[in-house]
Amino acid sequence: MRSDFTFWITFPTRFRDMDAVGHVNSSVYFTYFENGRTEFFSRSGVSDSRVPGKWGIPVVSQTCNYRDQVHHPETLDVGVRCSELREKTVHLVYEIYRANSDQLVADGSSVSVWADLEAGKSVPLPSDVRAAIESFAG
Repeated sequence: MRSDFTFWITFPTRFRDMDAVGHVNSSVYFTYFENGRTEFFSRSGVSDSRVPGKWGIPVVSQTCNYRDQVHHPETLDVGVRCSELREKTVHLVYEIYRANSDQLVADGSSVSVWADLEAGKSVPLPSDVRAAIESFAG
């Protein structure tokens, strides 16, 4: 439900998002989620805490439920919110709507883990990262 979200990005579909059937390909919705997720982390200040090659917050699980077809050209609103913070993980949920409407076209979720990329393992969320997400997510 739109009212569950305070963070939104809006963008147009691209011709290349379409498949042979003429609608947005199912795999592209994960790119839409990625666009929302990276912007959410960037605006929260989390991206400032990452060190390329050292620390990162990769996705380890994600889901997508397709509610309605989308064709090009179309403008979409993607809502992102943090549903849970655990010791090492950030759980996000997403909803995609046709712009300026209440027509839900997809929803989903993802789990990202704070990782020491050099060691190749998950580590606890740093306190500044946790605080940034909590503050931004309200």
